[in-house]
Amino acid sequence: MDRIRHHLVLTAWCGTALFLGLWQTARAAEHYQLREDPKDARVRKVAVELKVNGKLFPSPGPEQALKLNVDAQFGYHERRLSATGRDAESLRCVRYYDEAKANINAGDQFSSSILRKSQRLIVSQGQVAGLEIFSPAGPLTYSELELLHVPTDSLAIQGLLTDSEIDLGETWTAPVWSVPLVTGVEAVEKGKLTCKLEKIDDQVARIGFTGDVTGATVGASSVVELRGHLLFDREQKLVTRIEATQTEKRAIGAVSPGLDVTAKVTVVRSLAEQGSRISDKELSGVPLEPNAASRLLLFESPVWNVRLYHDRNWHVFHQASDGALLRLLDQGGFISQCNIKKLPNAEPGQHLSEKQFQQDIQQTLGKNFEQFLQAEKLNLKDGLFIYRVVAAGSIQRTNEKKEPEINAVQWINYLVANPEGRQLTFVFSVDARQVKDFGTRDVSMVAGIEFLRPRNAPPPAPAEKPKAK
Repeated sequence: MDRIRHHLVLTAWCGTALFLGLWQTARAAEHYQLREDPKDARVRKVAVELKVNGKLFPSPGPEQALKLNVDAQFGYHERRLSATGRDAESLRCVRYYDEAKANINAGDQFSSSILRKSQRLIVSQGQVAGLEIFSPAGPLTYSELELLHVPTDSLAIQGLLTDSEIDLGETWTAPVWSVPLVTGVEAVEKGKLTCKLEKIDDQVARIGFTGDVTGATVGASSVVELRGHLLFDREQKLVTRIEATQTEKRAIGAVSPGLDVTAKVTVVRSLAEQGSRISDKELSGVPLEPNAASRLLLFESPVWNVRLYHDRNWHVFHQASDGALLRLLDQGGFISQCNIKKLPNAEPGQHLSEKQFQQDIQQTLGKNFEQFLQAEKLNLKDGLFIYRVVAAGSIQRTNEKKEPEINAVQWINYLVANPEGRQLTFVFSVDARQVKDFGTRDVSMVAGIEFLRPRNAPPPAPAEKPKAK
C-alpha cells in the first residue's frame, strides 16, 4: 500500500513539474509589445530627482580639481505632440514646470539655478544632436537651458522602446538617433545603448538598459557609461519609473570645465488626475513650433540693469559684477570670444569719446596691435550711441605640438552708450582665418542690447513703536 501511495505522489509531482515547465516555456515564448502610443495625448505627471557627485576641473592637473555636488528637483506635467519628422524628430512634447531648480556646490562656491515663472511652459523635441528645448513665452537664459537638460529625460527614454514584439530575456539595440537624446553626448563617435526585457508579469515589465558612449559635448571629448532600468505599466501603456546612473569623464573644453562625475536620476511618472496648464484650451493660440526668436538666449545682468539676446552657439563662460565672457562654438569648433565690460557712468551725453576709445584699444593691445581696419558709427537702435572699431594684429600661441606660433587676429570693439551716460564695451576676438565664418554675429548681439531702468530700492521698514512698560 505504501509503495502504491508513494508511486501516486511521485506521479502527481512529476505531472505538476511538467505542467509548470510547459507553462514557463509557453510564457517565455510569448511576444510582448511594450511602447507608448505616440498619438496618446493623455497628460502625465512627472517628478525627477537628479544628484551629481564628483570633480570639476577648471584647469588641467589633478591638483586643480574642485569637489562638485549638484542636487536638482523637477516637477512638471507633460503630453506628447504630433511629430514633425522621423527618428529623433518623431519625439515632441509640451510641459508645464511647477518646479525646476538646482543647488550647485563647486569647491567653496555655492550657486543655484531656477526656471523663471514666466518660462514654465516648455516645448521639448528631438534633434540629431539631442533634445531641443525652448519656451513659447520667450527666450530662455543660458543657465535655464543647462538646467533643463537631464540624462534619461522622460521624452528621450521613449527612444529605447522598440516597435517590435519582444520575448522575455530578449535584448535589442536602441536606434542610433536615440543615443544623444538619452545621454546628452551631442556628437557620438562610437557607442550604443542595449536594452533587455528582464522581467514581466500581467501588470509590469522591467526593461534594463546599458551603454558606453564616446563622443563630444559642447566641443569637449566625453566618455559616458550608462546603466539603468525602466518600469512599464502594461495596462496603462506607460513608463512609470526610470532609475539610471550615468558616469561621465569630460575633457576641459573651450566653453566648459573638465568633469569626472556620477549622476543618479530617478523619474516617476503617472497619469494626471486633474487638469493642467497644457490642455487644448490652455494651449489655444500658443506657438508650439520654434522660431528665430524662441531659439535665442537671454543674457541679463541685474547688476548693470542691461540685457541682450544671442544665438545658442554663444556659451556664457564667466559672468561677474564687472564683466562677462562668452565664447562661440560652431559645429564643435571654437570661433570667437566676446568680452563685455561695464564702464563707469558718465554725465548725460558725455560718454567716452571716439578718439579716446581708439586710444584705449591701442593701449590695451600693446605690442599685439598693428593697425585699425575700420571705425564707424552704427545706427542699430534708436537713442543709443554705438561706435564700432576693428583692429588688426597678432598674438603668439602654442600649437598642438606645443610649439610657439604667430596668429593673425582681429578685434572687433564696440562702445555702446545711452543718453543717460551709461556705457558698455564689447570686444570680439576672432582669428583672422575665421573672420568669414564669424560673419556679422557681433552686430546681431550688439543690436539687441537694452539698458533697463534701475530697479527701485524697497521702501524702508516703518520704525517700531516703543513697547508699553
